[in-house]
Amino acid sequence: MNWLIKKLGGFTKDEILNETIGDLFNTISDKDILRVENNTWLYRDKPLTDSEMKLISAEAKYLLSSTLWKILQDDIKWQANEKMYFKSKTIEDLTAGKLWLYTLNCIKKRLEELK
Repeated sequence: MNWLIKKLGGFTKDEILNETIGDLFNTISDKDILRVENNTWLYRDKPLTDSEMKLISAEAKYLLSSTLWKILQDDIKWQANEKMYFKSKTIEDLTAGKLWLYTLNCIKKRLEELK
């Protein structure tokens, strides 16, 4: 496999696939999300300025304290409970509700990290 990576200019098979068919599928990679590398915030593999970082932090704080966020959380929880406990007919229905709650939890954790 290493010979193929060298032949492809040092790019891995996954990197080449993501680049070539990324617009056809949801091929988001770790380079596309907000992350910290060497004390630098990067988003879509580009460094953020101090003012951009402060703005993101302020937006996260505001969203977490907003009435809209509370409304959306309650709505998602209600939809998930409805799907899991009242309308579920299959194990997939139960799983779908759990995935909604998991997604909500991921978003909330991310906002907490950013504030």
